[in-house]
Amino acid sequence: MSEVTGQVTRAVVAAAADVRRAWRPHWWLYLGGFAALSAAPLVLGQTNMTRGLASGLYIVLAAVGLNFVLGLAEMPSLGHGAFVGIGAFAAALLRTRAGWGPGSATLVAIACAALAGALVGVGAIRLRAAALAAGTWIVAWLVYFTLAAFPNVFGGSQGIVLPEGKIGLEALGVELRLTPAVHLEIALVLVALSLVAFHAVSRSHIGFSLAALRQGRSAAAAVGADSTALQLGAFATSAAIAGISGALTVQLAGIADPASYGPVLSVSLFVAVLLGGAGTLWGPLVGASALAVIPPAARALGNGVGAPPERFEAVLAGILLLVALILGRGGLVRLLVAFTRKQERAVAATVDRSLARPAGQGLPATSLQAHELRKAFGGVAALDGVSLTVEAGRVHALIGPNGSGKTTCLRTLAGVVEADEGRITLADADITNLSSRERLRRGLARTLQRTEVFPEMTAQEHALLGAAIHRRHGGAIRTVLATPKARAETRELGNVARQALASCGLAWAADVRAERLSGADQRLLMIAMACASSPSVLLLDEPAAGMSRTHVALLKEVIQNLSASGITVLLVEHDLRLVRSVADVVTVLSAGEVIAEGTPEEVSGSPVVRRSYLG
Repeated sequence: MSEVTGQVTRAVVAAAADVRRAWRPHWWLYLGGFAALSAAPLVLGQTNMTRGLASGLYIVLAAVGLNFVLGLAEMPSLGHGAFVGIGAFAAALLRTRAGWGPGSATLVAIACAALAGALVGVGAIRLRAAALAAGTWIVAWLVYFTLAAFPNVFGGSQGIVLPEGKIGLEALGVELRLTPAVHLEIALVLVALSLVAFHAVSRSHIGFSLAALRQGRSAAAAVGADSTALQLGAFATSAAIAGISGALTVQLAGIADPASYGPVLSVSLFVAVLLGGAGTLWGPLVGASALAVIPPAARALGNGVGAPPERFEAVLAGILLLVALILGRGGLVRLLVAFTRKQERAVAATVDRSLARPAGQGLPATSLQAHELRKAFGGVAALDGVSLTVEAGRVHALIGPNGSGKTTCLRTLAGVVEADEGRITLADADITNLSSRERLRRGLARTLQRTEVFPEMTAQEHALLGAAIHRRHGGAIRTVLATPKARAETRELGNVARQALASCGLAWAADVRAERLSGADQRLLMIAMACASSPSVLLLDEPAAGMSRTHVALLKEVIQNLSASGITVLLVEHDLRLVRSVADVVTVLSAGEVIAEGTPEEVSGSPVVRRSYLG
């Protein structure tokens, strides 16, 4: 028992130390705002203002949930009001028909909303943005029509009246009534926790992976980002948070009315997140606050001109939607930040490009073999019986004229393209039927032929994304709770990421966004991202494309260091000067067939190779 107590104590002390290191002065402002809102019931009492504030916070909670999908995953869902409604009516039916207490009814309501979100998400993640928005909008209408079509079950226009909520605190021997003041405290805590969870996820490998998927799906797939699992998880999580909002809102209101959970609610949540700033921490709160101003503003305008306020609500809502569309993804939060933050310093013209030991140092050298690979596209043979052996720890170059099948060969070896025939082995283990993600886990990494990075992410975040393929303790729950193992692993992978950047001469660019790097440095960043996955075999597809001679010289040193560290390199390249300086073995392709293989000197003197290049 004492050993367990000691472990817990050490974990708490370590967590506190991490918080102290991460603490920022402006966080005191957030803490002060939380404390002020917590004390609001002492001033407002059990009034309609307290009830309205609690209800507004529950709307903010649902908007924060939508931000996981709309902000992080960039999936435009127009149906999240449906999940709020599912949570609300699940809780209402359990309270009134089954006699359940508020707590247990809320938990089941959350599960119902999460399940509905997962089912909708399975279809939604397969759709493009416009179709996804239309599909989820249809879901919002379907849920609303279902609630309205069965008045005997869902109460119809009269709604379902809920009994007063009470929670028994047996340990204290008291019973807590769920008054508006209590709901306000609950709502405030849940909003705070959801914001903390959003911040933790957005700054973790999960958030980086989602950001990578929306900025460059091919590059994200190259470092093992699992789009299906990530997007489906975001959708289910978002729906679960919406379910919490609905289950507690209906118990605060005391009545479940189908009209309150119609498609308009879905649009309001969407506009709130978009207006405030999709993907930003405070966007949902700012956007929901802006929408909350519409009713009083409409009443003021109506009283001023002697017209019904309802006429102005739609106009004001339309204006806010137009503003949201004009502001774009960043919304009001990004606009406010632009006025308050200092300008970024320009990237220095002279930087330290000294190379460190590559991240793969110390790994056992691994060989890669291709046996009679065949691949045809529309009857044209891209690969026609290609066999090659990349010996462990060596640099093997694959060259040939345009259209000879080099990139197809690399993509087939990486698992991006499925071979029609043939077999692929890694360290004598058959990997022919493994996915590209599983091949990456086994140490087979690749870069893309074209330059494709994630403009909004820093170089360090790119490398962290590459290193995340080997996470063991990085699940969503452990990430949000910041468990000791998750924090230790994060520190370890942070060191791997920095080492990978340094191995490509990019240590200086760790905090620089990729969009501010030169094209040559972006190509080096692609290599660093692959190196961060600690590969045993690295496939490089035309890494010197678009590079100056200075950068090519640096690339040469990078490749030589990779080989010296024990990483096996298969290089596709048109720069024959670079090939001659780094390659141990060269294989030449022409029309999908191997026409020559040997040392650079042997291949360059081959008349067959000369005819292939010069016709």
